[in-house]
Amino acid sequence: MLRWAVRRCLSTGRAAYARYPRRHQRPMQVREAELRRDIAQLERQLQDTDKRAQVEQLTRHLPPLDEATLDAIYQDLVSSPPSELSIPPPSPKVSLAQLTAELGLPPIPADASADTPAVADARRTQRAQLLACLSDRSNIPAPAWTALAIQSARDCDTEHVQQALSLAARDGVPVAPLFQKVMDVYASAGHVHAVLELSAAMEAHGIAPSAASKHTVVKAYVQMNQVSDAVQYLALWERSEPAPMSAYTLTIEHVLKHPVRDIHPIAWSLFYHMRYAAHPVPDAVLYAMMIRACAAGVPQPNTMPLRRKRTMEADAERALDLFREMTVHHGVRPNKEVYDSLILTCARRKDHYADALRLLHELVEGDHTRLWPDAYTYNAVLQGSARHGDLTTARWILADMVRSVMADAHRLRRPNEDTLAHVFWTYAVYQPPIDRHQLSSIEATQSSDAEGHVAEAAPSPTFTHALPQTSSDVLAEVRALMARILADQGHDETAAHPLSSVRVSPRLLHAYLAVLTHHLPPERRLHALVHEVEHGVFAQSHVQANGHTLAMLLGECAVSRDRALADDVARRTWAQWTDMERAYAHTPQRRHQGIDAKLVSRMWALMIRHHAKSFRIDEGLELVRRFLEMYPPSKRISRREELVDASLPPIDWTPTVPPPSMVRLLHALPPSRAEADATYAPLAPLRPKLLFRDLELLHHRCVAVQHVPGLNLITRTDREYRREW
Repeated sequence: MLRWAVRRCLSTGRAAYARYPRRHQRPMQVREAELRRDIAQLERQLQDTDKRAQVEQLTRHLPPLDEATLDAIYQDLVSSPPSELSIPPPSPKVSLAQLTAELGLPPIPADASADTPAVADARRTQRAQLLACLSDRSNIPAPAWTALAIQSARDCDTEHVQQALSLAARDGVPVAPLFQKVMDVYASAGHVHAVLELSAAMEAHGIAPSAASKHTVVKAYVQMNQVSDAVQYLALWERSEPAPMSAYTLTIEHVLKHPVRDIHPIAWSLFYHMRYAAHPVPDAVLYAMMIRACAAGVPQPNTMPLRRKRTMEADAERALDLFREMTVHHGVRPNKEVYDSLILTCARRKDHYADALRLLHELVEGDHTRLWPDAYTYNAVLQGSARHGDLTTARWILADMVRSVMADAHRLRRPNEDTLAHVFWTYAVYQPPIDRHQLSSIEATQSSDAEGHVAEAAPSPTFTHALPQTSSDVLAEVRALMARILADQGHDETAAHPLSSVRVSPRLLHAYLAVLTHHLPPERRLHALVHEVEHGVFAQSHVQANGHTLAMLLGECAVSRDRALADDVARRTWAQWTDMERAYAHTPQRRHQGIDAKLVSRMWALMIRHHAKSFRIDEGLELVRRFLEMYPPSKRISRREELVDASLPPIDWTPTVPPPSMVRLLHALPPSRAEADATYAPLAPLRPKLLFRDLELLHHRCVAVQHVPGLNLITRTDREYRREW
């Protein structure tokens, strides 16, 4: 009956039960949609009928199960003796402790990150006694050998590692997994030579290199920042059996997270070369990583001369192409990281902000729990809201996240520091429909009507569904929100304190200060900034001002009309900056203080502009000379030096070859072990620069007074820094 209904529906163009035409004809598109829906429903019913018939066919000859049989089966299951039940094997540490107890030896203390040399020496001595006893024994459990070899590797005890591996092989224990675990310990510590020696020892034992061992060797190279050696190792195996995709992913991730941004485009070359020579179809993890590179604005290697003179912008077109290629052409199922990276890329481009909202709507309306938006997804959309000043979307996202906290539904949706920072930046960029000039004219016309009326107390600022209409409304909402954040600090994450998960940091307070600088009148901005930094939110939250805070103060001093106040604030701010620069500029702590090459250049440029605005030409030129002494321009590599670099090992980058200077920089990276805070290499060298746009006002002042030495100094400074790579 169902098969006949489907055939009739396909042949007549209408449902099988619709014998007569409808009295009121609908549009053709609606009728076609209803027809397709009816056909799909009939096909599902047909499939269910076929499945039931197949199940009946398979179970037709099975004997029936009565209640007595079911009870007997259940009793057999619950009454199984303990010996027949699967007992998990003991862990390697437990097995090693049991072995030392059987031999009558004292237990070997476990290794820890805070071990002293005396503890490590004692552990090495006890381990030597244990190995001496095991040399005459057999049938040692494999977990004990594993714990012994791993502990020796963590202590960098190569002799005991080799002895444990040899005894385990003599005892008949499968040594391939044991080799792999020991190599992974060495690779995590960055001991490249030990990993290579173990790899050669595996081949000596007749163990062919596996995908896991190749990944481990690449991990050791990457952990020591030897990216060029890792790429050469990957190219070596492309001739026979390529290394696993995880090894390429690890190398690409290291390049993209490297503090030296000049080598980031090499990640694209390695990505294209992997698809050309090893793995044509990447997985979802690698696709998400490359889409995130599009969000970071990492340029293509062959477009570096064109992209170098402009700021890095998100490549939304390429990200959408990668997503389309991934889902349509290769059928790779996207995970949440792919969607988050794509939303972030589109949100960072104003012309693709609508695509970010569309993708967010798909995730919100979707049925897959694994793809539901979390705080990271919402923060990605909020970056686009901040660029557009889309206060409607920002307030909706914040309300949804607070609602999840109050309902205790999704812990991953709790607002954090990034959430409120993006919301504050959205308030800063938001343009109220009534500007300050229109408001002053309206108040002037209503001033006569207001005379004679008793002034009433202003109500406390509250949030409403309507958007703020004036800058005063914006400031009232932002101050109320900031007060709520400070009030919720130190409380548990409950419905009464929905913003207790927000950590008050300099980045959050800078976004709050940005709202003040955008919506306060110009004559009140500098006063407000100084008050908030010295006595306001910074003092209330016990947060120390960092380099970015001083840059905001100095930037406002450079444009303030109150030159007396600006000079006083600039003098105190510059004194704090010089102390901070001297203490942290060349130390690892400079990252926590917000000190980088861009901020250093900005601070010096702002102070020079401040002197030029106050017609202090000599002071401004003196700062230029001091900057040249502290951060001299780096020399360009001449053509002759490029010929000397011909000894670099050849690497096949087909099909996208990076520039030779980029390959030379990659090869010159100093070896260094990665730190515990997920940094992949030492801090990039500070390379601040002063260009003509930074010295333009000082140049105008020198032209006005015909200061020829100053003009020559400015010209030479701009020329020298433009010669850098």
